[in-house]
Amino acid sequence: MNKNRTFAMVLRLFFLIFLSSLMATLQSQPVQGPAAAPGSGSYLLLRVGGGFYLTGADLAKGYPQFASIPVGVYYKSASNITLGFNYSPFLGNRVSYTNLYGDMLGPSGEVLDQNGYPTVIRYYMRGFSSTATIGKLLGRSGHKGGQFEVALGAGFMQHYIKTQFDAGRTPQLEGDYAAGYDRLTNGLQLVQHFRWHYLNPETISLFAGLDISQGFTKNRRSWNYSTKEADTRTHFDFYGGISAGILIPIGLKTQERFNPKYFD
Repeated sequence: MNKNRTFAMVLRLFFLIFLSSLMATLQSQPVQGPAAAPGSGSYLLLRVGGGFYLTGADLAKGYPQFASIPVGVYYKSASNITLGFNYSPFLGNRVSYTNLYGDMLGPSGEVLDQNGYPTVIRYYMRGFSSTATIGKLLGRSGHKGGQFEVALGAGFMQHYIKTQFDAGRTPQLEGDYAAGYDRLTNGLQLVQHFRWHYLNPETISLFAGLDISQGFTKNRRSWNYSTKEADTRTHFDFYGGISAGILIPIGLKTQERFNPKYFD
């Protein structure tokens, strides 16, 4: 609970920073004369970073939080429109489902192996998000305070429970039986991104921001061994959190064309 409160405070702090950045970029004045700042023009952007997310709604019933390593390819136009494709693997080490194995548990409350000994089982959240987005960079390109990006998108998300234990000792959890316990779930996803975005091909380019997602998913297994029933309802999978990383810009036009005096 304390971790959730701390993370909520961090989110509020990031929001205040982004709001300040947004006001600064909107109030910045255009550059006078023909020269343009670094970062003007069209670019292909490679984006890689890290993120941490808290979950809500149906997703929180099984996974309270997870991390990710988002990677993406984006096109930035000279008019500051962005089009992108993003892939984010889900990397969680906490699974909060209770009684995953139903009446298979022994007197000690643990799964027993074929020799009658408790099996040590580790649980992980795994999955991914794959989305396409369209966005707008607000403010002047090359402004020393960066730009504020607002982007919306849609795509596909999937998550499941990965288990790890000594193979060959617990046949009731292996082979075809494994699918009955992994709760494989996937479906449509909507995303919103609010990011501070600093692009300068002459130095380092960075991004940091808030990511929010809503998933409309279904369990894709025909039978859930844990609950002894089929899960056919639509799930609402929500998560939100922060991400940050680097941008690798590839100029689609030479800098001299946009800024002939930049190297004077």
